[in-house]
Amino acid sequence: MDITPQEKSMIKAFRETGLPPLFVLIRVRNDIANDIENVEESQRDVIVKTLEKYIGPLWEDHQEAKTNLT
Repeated sequence: MDITPQEKSMIKAFRETGLPPLFVLIRVRNDIANDIENVEESQRDVIVKTLEKYIGPLWEDHQEAKTNLT
C-alpha cells in the first residue's frame, strides 16, 4: 500500500503531538470508516477490520492498566 503525501503529513503531525498510539489507531480507524469519497467500500472494510485487530488488544491493556491504577 502506498502512502500519499497527505497521509505522510498526518502521520508526522500525530508523532509531533505525542499522542498515545491507541488514540492514533482509533482516530485513523474512524477516519477511514467514515471516508466514503476516497476509499472504496471493500477496501475500507478490510482496512477497518485490520485496524480493529490491532486496537482490540491495546484497548484491553489500556483498560486493565486503568483498573490497576484505582
